[in-house]
Amino acid sequence: MNRTLLLVALFLVLGGAVWYALSNKKKQAGSHVSWDMDFAVTSTDNIGKIFIADRKGGTTTLEQKGKQWIYNGKYPARPSAIETLLETISKVNVLNIPPNGAVPGMVKEMAAMGIKVEIYDREGKSLKTYYIGGVTNDERGTVLMMDGSEQPYVAHIPGFIGQFRMRFIMGDDNWRDKAIFREKPEEIQAVSVEYPQRKNESFKLEKTGEAAYDIKPYYGTTTPMTSPRRKGVAEAYLVQFESLVAEAFETANPLRDSVKALVPFAILTMKKTDGAEKKVRFWPVEVEMTREGASYVSRYFTDVNDEDFMLTQDRVFGSLFRGYGFFYEGMPEKKRLRN
Repeated sequence: MNRTLLLVALFLVLGGAVWYALSNKKKQAGSHVSWDMDFAVTSTDNIGKIFIADRKGGTTTLEQKGKQWIYNGKYPARPSAIETLLETISKVNVLNIPPNGAVPGMVKEMAAMGIKVEIYDREGKSLKTYYIGGVTNDERGTVLMMDGSEQPYVAHIPGFIGQFRMRFIMGDDNWRDKAIFREKPEEIQAVSVEYPQRKNESFKLEKTGEAAYDIKPYYGTTTPMTSPRRKGVAEAYLVQFESLVAEAFETANPLRDSVKALVPFAILTMKKTDGAEKKVRFWPVEVEMTREGASYVSRYFTDVNDEDFMLTQDRVFGSLFRGYGFFYEGMPEKKRLRN
């Protein structure tokens, strides 16, 4: 009888030890066993707003308006940045529970340089609020702590090696969409391209009806074309405005003011059917050589609405630089104008 009781007691002790070991293993592997370990928002389609604040007073607000995300209430957000952020939010998972001795240092570091993240659904209801601290010594884990909890955790993105803190603090120019034009051709009312140093090549293209366009000289001193217009060329020209993206923002470039004081190579103005207008100026900044030894401009400093200063590539925007005669039959069909 005593032997039986001893075996039962031993079984219970061993069973308890196994349960504790398995439970601890799950915690170390990142299983969500308590509310303050559940950082992920797996259904990102329901997310309508993300607010991020750092200890230096910097804030980022990303809101979904229709199918577009808006940065700080004004600028279209960069699609790839939003995609990466949403992926991070949906997959973040606890990697391990730090030892008690490491907790005070983690909390202190979080108080000094932590990032607060607030995630809301489309109706404005809070989904998650947590803090992002520093990274582990091997830079494979990032410290997270849920709002209302006193326990920090080391988190990661399964399948990704490295820290993800930088995905939440990228600065204005990295959050913003670098697209200069993302327009539906049917919503464009008019486009004008002015070449200050080649005035006879400058032109205005204007919508006059359903799939009907008028093309005329930009300057009154240029003799209007009398030959027939090439069919479909105006429509093909406007299709290019669906996606024209700059290489980078040059907001802090020290040459900005001096470049803007120069005469630009081209001034492109686009007006939409709703009255919105965008004026873009281009200055050559980088020249390269062809295999035949001819030089050509490969990049431009570009000013958008006298607000944004950017770097654009000729291979992306070059086909916009057409001359007036390009749209008419019987004229030499120049591929495009060169500066």
